[in-house]
Amino acid sequence: MHLRPILVSCVALAWLFCAIPAHASQPAVWNYADENDFRRGNLDGLALHPTLGVSIAPKLARTGVEADFIHCWLRDGNKLWLGTGLEGRIFVFEDGKVREVAKIDAPLVTAMVSDGSGGIYAAVVGKGEIVHVGSDFQLSPFVKLTDVNHVWALVKRGGTLLAGTGPGGKVMAIDIASKTVKLYAETGADHVLVLIPDGDTLVAGTSDTAMLLRISGEKQVRALASFPGAEVRSVVRSGKSLYAVVNGGQTAVPLASLKPTAERPGAAAAAKPASGVKSGKEAAAKGKGAVWKRSDDGIVSRVFLSPEGMLSEIGVVGKSLVVGAARGGRVVIGDDFGDVQSLFDLKEEEVLGIETGPKGPSTLLTGKSAAVYTVGAGQSAAIFTTDVLQETGSAQWGRVETVGEGALEVESRSGFSDTPNDTWSPWQPLQNGIIQSPPSTCLQVRVKLATAQSRLTELKIHRQVANRTPLITKIDAATAKAKGIITLSWVAEDPDADELGYVVQYRPRGTKQWLMLHDRLYTKKTIDLLPTDMPDGWYEVRVEVTDRPANGPRAAKATARISKPFLVDRGDPDATAEVKGRLVQGVATDATSKITKVEVSLDGAPAEVAAPRDGIFDSPQEAFELELPAEAAQGHHTVLMTITDEAGNTRALRLTY
Repeated sequence: MHLRPILVSCVALAWLFCAIPAHASQPAVWNYADENDFRRGNLDGLALHPTLGVSIAPKLARTGVEADFIHCWLRDGNKLWLGTGLEGRIFVFEDGKVREVAKIDAPLVTAMVSDGSGGIYAAVVGKGEIVHVGSDFQLSPFVKLTDVNHVWALVKRGGTLLAGTGPGGKVMAIDIASKTVKLYAETGADHVLVLIPDGDTLVAGTSDTAMLLRISGEKQVRALASFPGAEVRSVVRSGKSLYAVVNGGQTAVPLASLKPTAERPGAAAAAKPASGVKSGKEAAAKGKGAVWKRSDDGIVSRVFLSPEGMLSEIGVVGKSLVVGAARGGRVVIGDDFGDVQSLFDLKEEEVLGIETGPKGPSTLLTGKSAAVYTVGAGQSAAIFTTDVLQETGSAQWGRVETVGEGALEVESRSGFSDTPNDTWSPWQPLQNGIIQSPPSTCLQVRVKLATAQSRLTELKIHRQVANRTPLITKIDAATAKAKGIITLSWVAEDPDADELGYVVQYRPRGTKQWLMLHDRLYTKKTIDLLPTDMPDGWYEVRVEVTDRPANGPRAAKATARISKPFLVDRGDPDATAEVKGRLVQGVATDATSKITKVEVSLDGAPAEVAAPRDGIFDSPQEAFELELPAEAAQGHHTVLMTITDEAGNTRALRLTY
């Protein structure tokens, strides 16, 4: 490298002709194009199809229930019986109103079956009890099962109640008239969570091993299928197949050990937590859910995985399967071909029960908190709201593009917190398709589907981050002594991860004019200084960093940092000396830097450090002396002196006498 004292302005002119690659400060797009993208947002009053985007869902009317969650339900004409937790309560929903009719000393009502006379039998966990609630809503004990903690499922066959229990995985038979109890079947599982009639037989679903069993008579149990998972939560027959909801991870069984919360959620829906930052990945579900099919010919196959995690109750509508999702407050609709559609987006997080009619779901039952939703009544907002979209720096918001059908009305709001609050700007409509919200780090966009024919299949949101200044955080100078090369290195940081360029200048310490070390925009973070580049002396280096390669001359940002003074000293020190008696005396000199040490060895013995005549080695010329051992006074001897300067350069001198 040859020294070229060219001013910075010359390099700046050369930059104008450089190709400028696109990088961090160039326009970027958030794109909602498939079901995974849309699922991260809030589907208020909308249905989500895997390929057709979002459309308006059926309307809903909500009635709150004073409970944590609804675990079981039973339809009896116009009455809908509800069993809840985490306190064992029984409610009746009728004519759009809900009322509590019984309270049981148990954490959870698990199952209900009609008594045939307008009342019900209800099972609970924790005590192995079954109670009776008459048509007059009078609560009375019915039977307590011995050696049973939990009763999970009930089926009535004539004058007999059949109860799925756990732990132990037994099915017990209770004679209603005499209240006598006997063992009907053993499953080999821990719990029998599901028990449904299937012709003249029963079908059972179990946990903690997820199995599907047929019970064709007393102590006549045959396995139909075993599934990867922890529980069979719900089973339904459709045509010549049984469909089972199979969950992994957290299961229904731990509900038995939960305790009631200190405060009831009340009739008002709990507000959903604000959407998280868009990251390209959905938050992990607490468990996995799937629907499996077991055909009567013995073939077992998985129909679909739930995109919403764990599932609850399954129903059949025509050729479609309808299942409640235990995350996101959504209902999943799937078919034998694996297509999964998310329907509704309730304020409650869990859809635990579904009542279906000829055209689809008719009633939805929820947890966190408990509520009854009547499908087809009330009003739906039909608005898709994105999750909170976040940039690393303040961004200028651009155009919003929508692809779909019908009227689509778009609004936006922005702020600097990852959860919308009062510091955010209000919702504002677009103007000529461009976002009017002020520049910030966070943005939300919502799209209202204004007509019944409206559909949103793709959403693009354009933005550009304001360019931020790069920094030089450190400059080092190191000497490669063997080659006479000084290596300069520096550390640069850019908050936008832009491609960077550098201008490196130097000046002798005490002068003002900066001189160039190269005639182009430098891209490396090190530079070697050859002996021809810098004569010996003290220098300062100025490194300027710019993000011009990524942003062009108009938007580019640049800063500079000046190094600490550093020494360039490639020359070795020198010395003259003589021996008088036993005293070595001499003067060490260096052309550029201070003398830092003089060592003296007599006849190859270990060296000793000589003393500076003035008491300190602190200048380029230093007088020194050292008293030699007694034997040095007579005979022939050789003295070896090693002189070291501030830059670490050394010279060895030999003196004989």
